[in-house]
Order: sequence, then structure tokens, then C-alpha cells
Amino acid sequence: MKIKRINLGEVIRGKVDEKGLSQARFAEMIGMQRQNVRKTVFDKEGIDTNLLCVISEALDCNLFDYFKSNNDDYITDLKATLTIELGAEKQDKTYRFRFGENNIEILNK
Repeated sequence: MKIKRINLGEVIRGKVDEKGLSQARFAEMIGMQRQNVRKTVFDKEGIDTNLLCVISEALDCNLFDYFKSNNDDYITDLKATLTIELGAEKQDKTYRFRFGENNIEILNK
């Protein structure tokens, strides 16, 4: 089994930035002093699972999903979901898109 290695600190910092949170506000949300956030969260590649639960709840996203894998494909940047009606029965088909620097990859799921 192949396990995808990720830098959780960088992922979390990105999520905090996406949500427009200050470091002080994020620290308050996870019950940590502001001056400890960088060294305890942002600069860490790995994070204690209990702390990861607290951060996931605070950011309203399941950070454990970053560890899921589907064969050799690892989808971290799900940007859009498209539902298409097929035929008279109007069966739903979901496609996932991964956006690269110069391309879009469609992953059937």
C-alpha cells in the first residue's frame, strides 16, 4: 500500500489563509497561544491526531482526508464537482477535476 506523505503544517496554514483567519484568531479557535501556533502547527510536518481533530473542527474541514488514497491517484485539490444527467433514466455521473498549472485532469469516480 502506498501512503501519500504530506506536510500537514503547510496544508493547515493554507486553510487558515483561505479562510482569511489571522494567526491570533486561529490560535484562539484551537485553544492555543498565538506565539505557539507557528512552531506547534505551521512548522510541523506531522501533528498529533487529537490536535488534528481540534484543527479540523475549527477549520470546518476533515484534514484526515488528505491521507486517503485511491490506488496511485491522490486527490488533494478537488475544485469542482459536475453532475451530468445521462439518458432517459437521468442517472447521475460525478466527475472530479484536478487543476494543474497548465491542464485540467478529469478523474471518473
